[in-house]
Amino acid sequence: MSSGFFFSNSFLMLERSMNFQWTKQRATLDNIINAETPGYKAKYVTFEDAFRTQLLAAAAEGQPASVMRGVVSTAMPVVHTAYPETARLDDNGVNVGEQLVEATRNTYQIQYVMDSMNSDLARLRTAIRGQ
Repeated sequence: MSSGFFFSNSFLMLERSMNFQWTKQRATLDNIINAETPGYKAKYVTFEDAFRTQLLAAAAEGQPASVMRGVVSTAMPVVHTAYPETARLDDNGVNVGEQLVEATRNTYQIQYVMDSMNSDLARLRTAIRGQ
């Protein structure tokens, strides 16, 4: 393995994915915490659409791999506020059941990304030890 392993595209994507997952988890937990706050609107996080748009724009311009790496390394999740119609008198837009399901789903996704990172690091550790 090369010394650039920690800066490889796959490891960089895992890092960006983990950043997205943690941001998403924070937003979901904020929603659950504020489920009884009058007027509170649920938050949600996006990453894939903006990231895809940035990658396609760089690719359309025929940018070299180094520029594409820059797009990957600077990609950030975006937190939005949802404005759904609500039947609640206090105008709170949080559906606690949905948020609990999303928090559980996100926990599994975080575990999957952590497993992938640990697998990559285990391979690197094995290469360093020469075993």
